[in-house]
Parts: sequence; C-alpha cells; structure tokens
Amino acid sequence: MYNNRRVQEDLERIRRANQPSERLRETEEIPQKRNDAKSAAMRLTFKDILAMTIAVLSLVLPYVFLIGGAAVLFMFLFLR
Repeated sequence: MYNNRRVQEDLERIRRANQPSERLRETEEIPQKRNDAKSAAMRLTFKDILAMTIAVLSLVLPYVFLIGGAAVLFMFLFLR
C-alpha cells in the first residue's frame, strides 16, 4: 500500500517535470531580462562621466598641488 502510493507520487512528479510549463518559459526569459537591465545600467551619459572626473580630480589634485608646491619651495630655497 505504501509502495503503491509512492510509485503514484513519483509518476506524478515525472509527468509534471515533462510538461512544458509557464515556469520553464519564465526561467528562459529571466537571463534576457537581466542582460537588458545590465545594459541599461551601464549606459553612461556625459554628466555621469563629468561627475566621475570631478570626483577623481577632487581627490588627486590637492596632493598634486601639495607635492608641486613643496618642490617649488625646495628649489626656491635651496637652489638659488
């Protein structure tokens, strides 16, 4: 009795697995949607690039000025 019920459950699982379902179709569409979302997220406008450039310059430029100023001061004081 227990064995027969288990066989019936297994057969039902096999039937469900072999049927083309909506779920299977959805899983095939998911990678395409992800690629579309990635490409939409990767589009950079001029303002985005400008903002990134300004951010990098605001981090680097003070150190460039500091080192350049120290070099000029060194040359002015010691190499006269």
